[in-house]
Amino acid sequence: MLTLNLPQLISMVKVFIYDDGIAIPHVARYWIFLISNICSLLCAVFVLYHYLFDSTLRRGLHNHTLTIVLIICLIWELTDVPFQMYLFLYRIVWIQTPTFCILWKILDAALYTSTAKLIGWASVERHILIFHENWIATRRRRFFIHYTPIILIVTYGVVLYSIITPMNYCNRPFYYFVEMCGYYSCVYDSATFTLYEYASGGLLCSVLIGFGGGSLILRVVLQKRRLRRHVNWRKHRKMAIQLLSITALFYIFYLPPVLVGTARRVGFSSSAASTYSTYASFFTNYIIFLFPFACLNTLPNLRGRVRNMFEYFLRRKVRRIVPTTKTHIRQD
Repeated sequence: MLTLNLPQLISMVKVFIYDDGIAIPHVARYWIFLISNICSLLCAVFVLYHYLFDSTLRRGLHNHTLTIVLIICLIWELTDVPFQMYLFLYRIVWIQTPTFCILWKILDAALYTSTAKLIGWASVERHILIFHENWIATRRRRFFIHYTPIILIVTYGVVLYSIITPMNYCNRPFYYFVEMCGYYSCVYDSATFTLYEYASGGLLCSVLIGFGGGSLILRVVLQKRRLRRHVNWRKHRKMAIQLLSITALFYIFYLPPVLVGTARRVGFSSSAASTYSTYASFFTNYIIFLFPFACLNTLPNLRGRVRNMFEYFLRRKVRRIVPTTKTHIRQD
């Protein structure tokens, strides 16, 4: 039986009376997430299949970071999103225990920050892959310049939040009627750590994504006009377009909240900014929902791959029907 103390009862009243400031009914949010999640899951599985089993795509260094992000998207869509949908539908978290809330918080923080850092690194790495191929000419260079940053980024997110999130020495309460039970680690009471996380996560990633993507396109165009021999445009065109499609998601859903947060930190605050931040926290999920489609857009021979997929499933359906038909004919 669920027992509630006074702070949790107050939180419950606030949830049902004041809600969370978003003028979208919870049932509508449930269906929005359900449709978005199903479409995104199907697309992510399709793209990830080709990234992993197509030897040409698998060997492409520019696809490795995106493959890791797609795996993160799948984990997010199979865990974090259903947890939110359950909350939208029943107005209470799926499992009302502190352990579940802490695990949810670890999962959310590790996946979200790792995704932003990986895309930030991808924005920088594209410059190396296009303009400085000699930096990764040997196996040893590829390991240190290409593979090591990816491993460190993912490991950093998992280890950091697995350590700090359970730190509840200040006895933070758990509210089972809000997302992630309204829980956050007591470490965030430290202004130093909060500033560090904001600078290393939100601000740094925003700078890398914001300037990395735009400067790459500008640099490719300039090189194409002036030093056509030095850059094979046909070879790198899709790589640049791929990054532009992905960074566009972050321009729309990631950078504006960071800019608003920066403005509020330096003293600029308004009710409009507060309202925007509330809605932005809801729609940042669409970075995950739309990311597989940004990758899908740059798959080579996309029409042929989709056609082959439908032909494969049609052949399997025909194989199931034909034996049954023959059996009935023999019996007659």
